[in-house]
Amino acid sequence: MPIPLPAHNSAFGDRHQGGARPEFRFYFDIVCPYAYLASTQVEGFAERLGARIDHRPILLGGVLKSLASTPAAGPPAKQAMTRVDVARWAQHFGVELHFPAEHPRRTVEAMRLLTWAPRLSIPSLMAALYRAYWVEGRDIADVEVLLDIAESVGLLRSEAQKGLLSPAVSQELRRQTDAAIADGVFGVPTFIVEGESGPRLFFGQDRLIFVEEALRSHPLMRDEGSTRPPRAVAPTPIGEYGAQVANQARKLTFVYDLSSPFAYLASTQVEKLAAACGAEVEFFPILLGGLFRSIGTPMVPISTYPESKRRHALEDMSRWAHHYGVSFHFPSRFPINTVAALRLLLLAGDNIAPLTHTLFRLYWVGDQDLGDVQVLERALSEVGLDPRLIDRVGEPEVKAKLLANTKQAEEWGCFGVPSFLVAQHHGKAELFFGQDRLLFVEKALRRGTSH
Repeated sequence: MPIPLPAHNSAFGDRHQGGARPEFRFYFDIVCPYAYLASTQVEGFAERLGARIDHRPILLGGVLKSLASTPAAGPPAKQAMTRVDVARWAQHFGVELHFPAEHPRRTVEAMRLLTWAPRLSIPSLMAALYRAYWVEGRDIADVEVLLDIAESVGLLRSEAQKGLLSPAVSQELRRQTDAAIADGVFGVPTFIVEGESGPRLFFGQDRLIFVEEALRSHPLMRDEGSTRPPRAVAPTPIGEYGAQVANQARKLTFVYDLSSPFAYLASTQVEKLAAACGAEVEFFPILLGGLFRSIGTPMVPISTYPESKRRHALEDMSRWAHHYGVSFHFPSRFPINTVAALRLLLLAGDNIAPLTHTLFRLYWVGDQDLGDVQVLERALSEVGLDPRLIDRVGEPEVKAKLLANTKQAEEWGCFGVPSFLVAQHHGKAELFFGQDRLLFVEKALRRGTSH
């Protein structure tokens, strides 16, 4: 049903009406599938929390150009995983999504239409444009298609056409994109919550749980936050996993390198997740640098990020550590050579899990140099292994095993760590990337079980 509109379509007039509710900014571009996924959640999310959304249409291409960045397509394995990941999130949210035959399409005109639209009409127009692109496969670069969509949500076709052609609207879209860059936006979807200590930026539809935490701590929410329902949009369970199931002979392969902070964070969760799902964990160390060299990824990807993205990545690590209730301290030495430590893991036998945890803790909590022989000897002693085991890290068989693990990970489709391979009892396996995808790892482990 078309929503009621003011007598005339004001381009930007009531974008910031007052109200005693916390507000967050939602930066988006129709071209991004993850922003589409976010758009399906934010309205209900805001309503549940009693918050307001300040919708900010921007040009993703303009952001990337300004930051001398390129779309994060990455190597073929990453591109393939992105499509799978998007489909998993769509299923998780219960929304329809189909990658259009032609992607990406030009969205400049669509974003101008959103920039022109009255504040009250933006949610319905945004939803209609997203549906046209990500469900129906329509060409939203076609002006007539855009005008049809505008009409479908109750906007006057003639006024919408004037808005699309207006230099003022085009200028406003550029201004809003520039303002987003100034706010630290480096991609979409991005959310910014203003708090007592200043703005807090969150990137990705999978960070809505952190947006919620920021909103719940907002001064306008403190008196009533405790009475509101528990969080509903969460990327992964918090601390505890669902009811334990009978062992189904499933295996969870945890692919990691000690040099990765997100692999460390994953290491704090994988065993209790697997235990809850009746699965066995296989610790599978690889040489991340070797994998990067093989697939053509920069050796230290974070060093290639624009400053805003790099700053967010560091904040994100701390948020996840807090979320999991684990200690975390970004080390003074980064990156480091983990080759010897990884080879030790391959010599640890049944002690590979405790040694992994010890080495992760020494580096990502204790700021110890894993390239230091004395540090490695101390780690071996802590888990009851002979410190002299370090004398064997140069053996050809050990070297070959680490290289073989790395090659195997590449053949599985890994392009980074942490990665997870879930082997089902029927022999098939699914690959997942990132500690922020443990929700989907759990779903895969539980698939086919009865609760």
